[in-house]
Formats: sequence, C-alpha cells, structure tokens
Amino acid sequence: MRVHSDEKIKRLKEMRGAGASINVICEELSMPKTTVWHHVQGVHVSAHHRKLLRSKQGGGRARTKKNWEIARVRANNLLASPHRELSIAAAMLYWAEGTKTKSCNLVNSDERMIKLYLKFLRKAVRVSPINIRAVVRTYGSINRNQALDYWLEITGMPNSAVTLRHDDGGISTTTKHGLCRVIVGKGGADTLKLMHSLVKRFLEEQNVSP
Repeated sequence: MRVHSDEKIKRLKEMRGAGASINVICEELSMPKTTVWHHVQGVHVSAHHRKLLRSKQGGGRARTKKNWEIARVRANNLLASPHRELSIAAAMLYWAEGTKTKSCNLVNSDERMIKLYLKFLRKAVRVSPINIRAVVRTYGSINRNQALDYWLEITGMPNSAVTLRHDDGGISTTTKHGLCRVIVGKGGADTLKLMHSLVKRFLEEQNVSP
C-alpha cells in the first residue's frame, strides 16, 4: 500500500536537489527519516548545493555538541537541586525502560513507573503539558474503553493527548490494562540527551562508569 503520494516524493527529491538536509525534509513533509533517506539516494545535487549542504551539516554538528553541553549542565543542576532523588529515580527507570535513540519514549504497564516518570517530566524538567502525549496499546480480550479510562486517570492527560491502539493479532498478555507509552514531543531530543546525561553523571558519582 502506497503511503506517500507521487507529488510528495517529487517534492522530497526537489528539496534534496536544492540542498535541503534530511532533517529539514522530514520536518517540512512530515515523513520518517528512513523514508526520506531511501528516496534521496541517487538524487543529483549540484556542486553549489553540495557545498551548502555540507555547511548545514557542519552547523548541525555544532548545534548537537552545544545541546549535549546544555544537557550536561542541566543534569548537574538537577542532581544538585531538591529534585535530586526524583531525577535519579527517573533516570534509572528510563535507563532500563526508555528508548535510547532518536526519540524520548518510555513504555510500561506499571502505573507507578508511568506516574513517577510523568512527575519527573512535569515537576523537575517542567515539560509543557502540550508536549507530553501517550499511546495506550491493548491486546486480545482487554477491554479497550476501560483501558483508556484507566490510563487517562493515571496520566492525568486529556483525551486529546492519548491515542488508543488495539492489536487483535493473537498476542497474549498478562497485563490488565495494556501498555502505556509516554512520549515527549517538541523538545524530546533535548529531553533524551538530558536522560542520558543524568544516567552518565550519576554512574560517575557511584564510580561505576566505564
């Protein structure tokens, strides 16, 4: 099944030919990076635009380095703040259960873990509520409406911020209410860097870092 129209793919290639970076194309066309990467292969980029693209990539590396430094400073500040214990608990939880690359997601069926992580995001990091959303995934015979109501109450999120997805593909589960994935939208990449920095700094404190 075709997901993206021919017009969209054409626009993608035009943008790449004009020197647009993959990240810019992803944002502009709302397409995943893997899809964009696949379609830009073989696209001719003029020498002038290649030079522009390299300069943008160099600027991107500089921004990434700066953002990692900001995350390191934020981690140090949190570990020296009244939120130290909450930050450590959330960092260890994320280290065990969260995604490690690209996006800042944590998924679990234990309401206590979800509550603790959300408390950290809201109280310690002060992520705006509009940038936090959740995906509830249910399986088999789980009552979808009950599961959704359950996680709405646990997360304290409005209905508009929670998406329900059900899998009837014969997957068995012991969870009563399915899984809840907490996703940080805007600013998620910076929050992910913060989580990595918190873990790294705390392990250094405990003399167990490599």
